[in-house]
Amino acid sequence: MVHLLKINLFLSLKPIPFPDRSGSKGYSNLFYWANLDAHRTDEFPLHPHEGFEILTFVFKGSLVHSDSLNSEYTTLNEGGVQVIQSGSGVQHAERIIKGSQMFQIWFDPDFSKTLKNHARYKDYHANEFSSKVINGIERITYGGESGPIPIETQGIQIEKLTFSQGEYSEKIDKNSTYSYYLLNGEIKINDELVLKDSFLVLNDDENINFKVEKEAELFIIKSPSKVNYRRFIDRY
Repeated sequence: MVHLLKINLFLSLKPIPFPDRSGSKGYSNLFYWANLDAHRTDEFPLHPHEGFEILTFVFKGSLVHSDSLNSEYTTLNEGGVQVIQSGSGVQHAERIIKGSQMFQIWFDPDFSKTLKNHARYKDYHANEFSSKVINGIERITYGGESGPIPIETQGIQIEKLTFSQGEYSEKIDKNSTYSYYLLNGEIKINDELVLKDSFLVLNDDENINFKVEKEAELFIIKSPSKVNYRRFIDRY
């Protein structure tokens, strides 16, 4: 289910809302996921993070960032990904520019390990991601088993798929959970109709079928169905 929140700054669709606002405990090792559309430019002032791995995907517009690791502001434009591996602690501020659209996703790694690490921050720009056409599907892999981003959270793979009109079939891992967010278009996934800005979670399957009437753009996170460490949310 997609959670919709309207405020004066953003239209925010939250497939996985913060636990303190909704009682959500996420699932797998996904903790929080929001799709932000900025109605005006505004800034989140300096604030702390620790332990979590936070990725921000800029689909339109730009994101400006500063943190305690680097006093200078940096700008990340369309197609880029910001990676914060907050480790033992970092403070950062960010400015989201009017007209921007982006995902911010928090992953729940093994805190018994990440809290011992120094915090790390890196911007990945659009030209660092290449697309490949596999079985007729244009595929960008951001990180995980392949892709330029080294994900520290166990078992995560992140991709964006672009489909032309047609029918497609892929094998998937029945021990993994697949989280699908449709960025654009309309698609049937295993005969279930999925519309733009819809969110679908599948697990316990070995095959997946896509039927596309027109072009569609699908964002996918593969994650473990069973996590072999104590999640942050399980502590409360």
